[in-house]
Amino acid sequence: MNQRYVQAVRHYADFMLEHAGDRYGSVSTPLFADGLHAVTHEPVKWRSQGEAWIVSNLANQQNWLRTLDGLSGLTGLSRYRERAEDTVRYALDRLRYGKLLCWGGHMAFDLQTKRQIFASDKGPQHELKCHYPYYELMNRVDPNETAAYIEALWESHVTDWSSLEFSRHGQPAPAGRAAVSHGAEASVWEKEYAGSPVFFTGKGLTFINAGSDLYYAAGMLHRFTGQEQPLQWGIRLAERYAATRHPDTGLGGYQFSISVLPGVRGDRAIDQFGEQLKEHEPMEATLSVARQVHTIIGEAALCRMVLSETLGGAGAPFRELAVQDLLAYGRYSYDFADQSIHPVLTNGTRLTRLIMEKSGYYGKQGEALQARKADLLLLWSYAMGFRLSGNGRLWDIARSMGQGLGLGDIESGSGAPSGLNLAFRCSDPVGIFAALELYRATGRGKFLQLAQRIGDQLLVHRYHRSLFMPSPRHAYAKLDALEPLALLHLTAELQGGAPVPRYCGGKSFFAAAYDGHGHETDNTFIYGAVRG
Repeated sequence: MNQRYVQAVRHYADFMLEHAGDRYGSVSTPLFADGLHAVTHEPVKWRSQGEAWIVSNLANQQNWLRTLDGLSGLTGLSRYRERAEDTVRYALDRLRYGKLLCWGGHMAFDLQTKRQIFASDKGPQHELKCHYPYYELMNRVDPNETAAYIEALWESHVTDWSSLEFSRHGQPAPAGRAAVSHGAEASVWEKEYAGSPVFFTGKGLTFINAGSDLYYAAGMLHRFTGQEQPLQWGIRLAERYAATRHPDTGLGGYQFSISVLPGVRGDRAIDQFGEQLKEHEPMEATLSVARQVHTIIGEAALCRMVLSETLGGAGAPFRELAVQDLLAYGRYSYDFADQSIHPVLTNGTRLTRLIMEKSGYYGKQGEALQARKADLLLLWSYAMGFRLSGNGRLWDIARSMGQGLGLGDIESGSGAPSGLNLAFRCSDPVGIFAALELYRATGRGKFLQLAQRIGDQLLVHRYHRSLFMPSPRHAYAKLDALEPLALLHLTAELQGGAPVPRYCGGKSFFAAAYDGHGHETDNTFIYGAVRG
């Protein structure tokens, strides 16, 4: 069966190598289009200001690069890995935005005109939010340029090193300011850190989805070079979120600063709930709605835990911080009764079904704040937290989540999980990662069978005409599909743990103004569209 998984991934990779590769304009490159039409195989086009861009966004192709690299590792066929390396080599040489890369949430490259493009409603801005790039491949291709990029990432986004205030949007540092520590110039890491109290007023939005990309990159640079300074700064940044924790609950915030732009906006939680919840003194750093809770204990927690495993003992602080968040939110936000995560203030007050008295960032007047059903990514996160910490409370929460998802009872004893529902209907690739994590945490073969069951359903429901898509009716196939990487991880486990590039829950997106529609995001606007 595992060869069937690999064959599907090979067919997909070969198809994309043939049809998604750059053959546009006057010169070809080793780059790829972000996606293809499911029937015509024409590249995805983004229409902006009268132009039709053939978008190539390398930040949104990291699962594709992991898949190519992993496929070579499992098959011994070097051509897939070599193609991934060629792409990264070209990007490090040609797709630069200062010392940054032209990629991310609002920047990309147009294969038709061979020029950099950016969101017309944002301007040229570098942004990573839970992208978690495949830095290992970048470092293998060019260690110096990888280090230069990671240092430029910090230099361009951190606006005040003494407090670690940063902006999710970055521009290249002025000439002469950015420096690389592998050269003769002074290191960008040689800054003063005051560790001043959190909840300070600043201009940046210190969201954890952007902050986690910063500390992930710093941790990886430590792994590559052995430098202590990047690791120290990465841990400091992760600890800024921990510093927002309420002393009674241990709940930390989605950001650690109060965001105010004079004449533009104030803190959005204060603006919207300052009167309605005045006894709680709400602010963005102490109020998390369900999607933000999901990021804290989902993507950002997985990022920290994978980073801790990657770094070994040096990464222990990341693991401890993640586990503490899992425990606190598991107590105050997660509800065993409905298997959902609830919007919550860091003092432990739940805000589910709160009718908003004023319109704002969190919703319109008259709408209610809602809970969100725990999903497979949260199950994966809590299972990993249990494996790394041995804390039984995390297993109890994972067990409850599994029941809510239809998995049956994964049980708490050391025996086989007889209550597990192996007829579980699921084709979500995240389910494979969750099931494999349950298997690694317990050693119980039933969980490996579950992963196979999901893999089999994935091939039936998400593999169509050599493309991976949510359904055969979807109009476009995304190059960065997670399905093939999940199948490679399943195959590797079935073969005894063969190495496949790690994935830690990252998500890719491109968001910009689209002619006639306003600001849109590709994952919903393009890849969520179905054919009539």
